[in-house]
Amino acid sequence: MTGPAVREVWIDAGRGIAVLLVVLYHAARWFGVAEWEQVNDYVSSVRMPFFFMISGMLAYRIGVAGLAGTTWRTLWDRRLRLYLWVFVIWEVIGTACYLIGFALRGSPLGFGPMLRDLLLAPVRPQFELWFIWALALFCVTARLLRSLDWRWHLMVAVVPSVIALTDGFDLGNVGWNGALKYYAFFVCGMHLREPLLRFARTPWQARASLSLVWALLAAAVEVSGLRSVVGVYFVLCVVGILAGVALGTFLARSAVLARIGSTTLPVYLGHTPVIILGSSLVVALTGSAAPPGMPGLLLVPAAAAAAIGLSWLTHRWTASGPLRYLYAIPDRLGWKQERPGAEAMTLHDKPGVPDA
Repeated sequence: MTGPAVREVWIDAGRGIAVLLVVLYHAARWFGVAEWEQVNDYVSSVRMPFFFMISGMLAYRIGVAGLAGTTWRTLWDRRLRLYLWVFVIWEVIGTACYLIGFALRGSPLGFGPMLRDLLLAPVRPQFELWFIWALALFCVTARLLRSLDWRWHLMVAVVPSVIALTDGFDLGNVGWNGALKYYAFFVCGMHLREPLLRFARTPWQARASLSLVWALLAAAVEVSGLRSVVGVYFVLCVVGILAGVALGTFLARSAVLARIGSTTLPVYLGHTPVIILGSSLVVALTGSAAPPGMPGLLLVPAAAAAAIGLSWLTHRWTASGPLRYLYAIPDRLGWKQERPGAEAMTLHDKPGVPDA
């Protein structure tokens, strides 16, 4: 089901859409604006399923037997060591931000329990960094199962996803839940890459119609509370990833989305500390994270834009000097590349989720 590598212009716009939805989600959550939280619920069937589907499309070599450049050494060099490094570094940063943020809000967290959770993070990922942990797990799992027929692989991934995406399912950890929910979409991106690319090239009327179908289904599911029915929300997420592809094609010429989509990982890593500390400072100064009415509604997109902008600036400011290791692996900690001229694994040179 997979052909030669194709990089289409809509993919960066699609990744930009996914990361923008994630930043808006966190801004609404930390500033506590109910209207935006309702919007987040409505678009949730696109947000993470679409992100992991695109990640799977870009990682298709890992899960397809017989393709060059898919050894364990290559997987370690190109992906896993970077994921491991930034996960550890930014878990420490995230822990500090939570401690400071909740202290500013007047609800200080215990240092001991936070330290314990930090030490357990490699097996119990916490905060918004669970997606890095999940990407590493997905890559390893896909590599282990690459000899399995792709249909069986997809089925193995879909069954737990159907269950985990049903309201009420909870393993007690955001990373564990997310891994079961979204691995199916990662596998879908790997093994159904060509059909997805063909869908992106269908007439615009077909893509627009599919997007409308998703919008109507999402509204119906939210209003009727059908998320608690096994399989309903999974089907909505499947339609949601197609709607995400369609939206990516419609907005492919957006320079802003393309810029966000080409620097996804620094934005994913950097936006949450900005939002946590910013919203907590507002609470400390005013007693409330967001004003009522229209100012509160405008605050969420403004905070999201500020978080993205500051993430970019931080990434640029740390391009040289010791702080570059927020995004790059020190040479002495990584294996040397086998291939002459191979790219160094650094987010300054390769700022998005690495392609396969």
